[in-house]
Amino acid sequence: MSGTNHLRLIQGIFSRPNKVVALQRIDLSRNADPVQSLQARLERIDRAIGETSRALIQAHAVSVRSMFSGSSDFLGGIQKKVVESSARNSVSWHQSRLQEMTQERRQLQNQLDRLTGQVWPKRLRRWLLWAGIGAAIIVASTVFVMGVFTAIYLLPIWGTLLLVLFFSQRKR
Repeated sequence: MSGTNHLRLIQGIFSRPNKVVALQRIDLSRNADPVQSLQARLERIDRAIGETSRALIQAHAVSVRSMFSGSSDFLGGIQKKVVESSARNSVSWHQSRLQEMTQERRQLQNQLDRLTGQVWPKRLRRWLLWAGIGAAIIVASTVFVMGVFTAIYLLPIWGTLLLVLFFSQRKR
């Protein structure tokens, strides 16, 4: 019995999930209802994300203010701990809610892109953006490494010049 469980585990690890998603092309002049409903849902989610982000910033502000409030008496200390705990709970709730809404927005945007035929142009732009960022990182790191090697190569010349300057200043 355990041999079949191990075989299933190994097959589960090495098998690829079947993620075949067909692109859908629709005529926007005939049936714009799914597109409009997705756009309306995206607008509602964008507003909700904005409100949650503002609430998250406010919760962080309350947390920071409570950390810097200087109350040294017993009741003030208890109140400070209660406020900090509530602020932490609020921040964690808002962060998790923001992640959920962002995930839902991404899924809705993917559905809308499939309906309007914008999947591949957006994917191509994203690939080109990442390729550009990668190329910029490679160029910057190459310039940095070349600068380091140049500085190491020029150390004897600079050292000689500094020694000549030092001895000429010393003779005067």
